[in-house]
Amino acid sequence: MSKFGKIFGNAALKVFKGFVLEKDTDPLAIDHSTIKTILIVIRHQMGDMLCSLPMMRSLRDFYPEAKIILITKDSTNFENIFKDNSSPVNEIRKYEYGFESFLNITKELKDMRPDLAIVPSSVNFSATNHLLAYFSNAKYRAGVKSRDYEVNRSGYVLNIKNDFLWDLKKVHQMERNLDVIRQLNIKPACNTIQFSVNDECSEFAEKFIAENFPDKSRIIIGFHTGAGKEQNVWASEKYAALVIKLGEKYNPYFYFSKGPADEKCVTELESLLKGNVEYKIQESSSGILKNGAILSKMSLFISNDTGIMHLVSGFNIPQIGLFGPTKAWEWGIIGENKVSIQSANENINNISLEQVLETSIALLSV
Repeated sequence: MSKFGKIFGNAALKVFKGFVLEKDTDPLAIDHSTIKTILIVIRHQMGDMLCSLPMMRSLRDFYPEAKIILITKDSTNFENIFKDNSSPVNEIRKYEYGFESFLNITKELKDMRPDLAIVPSSVNFSATNHLLAYFSNAKYRAGVKSRDYEVNRSGYVLNIKNDFLWDLKKVHQMERNLDVIRQLNIKPACNTIQFSVNDECSEFAEKFIAENFPDKSRIIIGFHTGAGKEQNVWASEKYAALVIKLGEKYNPYFYFSKGPADEKCVTELESLLKGNVEYKIQESSSGILKNGAILSKMSLFISNDTGIMHLVSGFNIPQIGLFGPTKAWEWGIIGENKVSIQSANENINNISLEQVLETSIALLSV
């Protein structure tokens, strides 16, 4: 957003506040049996969305008969991941940007008559997300009043909200999302990413493994060497050295995952390896879910901090996530045989080859 846009948006929020009756609701007074339709607004990135999965699944568990509607964006990849694949929501509505589109979607939401709207705000405070919840006319609107003393300037449209010290207490993103529904006296049904793949993708992965990695006596080690942010990328030279050392020790097959933004990293890795190890690269046409299904078959998966890292954390496989500027205590992978390696400073390349190699050997020894 431009500087002018931010100034205009802030001014509009101040003016709009004068038209909103700010009155909090006591969560203890909620009759949960009256909650028939729930609106969730999550419009950020894939990793943010995946960290909200425990919250969505907990809402589904608490309100098994409710209709849950998610407002999201293409950037979360929700539709690509959950199409025909155990979605925790009933309907998806997308809102990207634009005033006319905003008017259209708010009309749709009013017609759906949601009883409860959830705006997690575990990453940032989006005025748009809050206004979508407000104009849905949901009776209850839950979210965040402030985050580590940063006041939510859109918080006045919420009627169930609290102050949270998430950074101070080093709270993981999944727990932050769960804190938002804990305000409603909802006990989380899960606190980790739980993920499976549908039969079509599972069959695709089985066929891919059989055709490309036929020797079942050899393990398969997967990598995702790119990331959406350059500062989250561990150097290709280090990845290449790691691949060679693991190749010498285990004689495994290697699988390199990639998305549209990862072409440069994978090309660099291939150039450095010079055909010295046996590997297969993800076909770009296979898509996120089929790639995830293949990765679920790995003996070990190593990646930078990126969306696919969170997706794979939902599978029961050993995994290593590498962290530079982002905080592992906030975004790290959680679960058995899941290890997050944090740089001593914000430079991810201060993570040594030896650290990652030793952790890999330890996980493959379990």
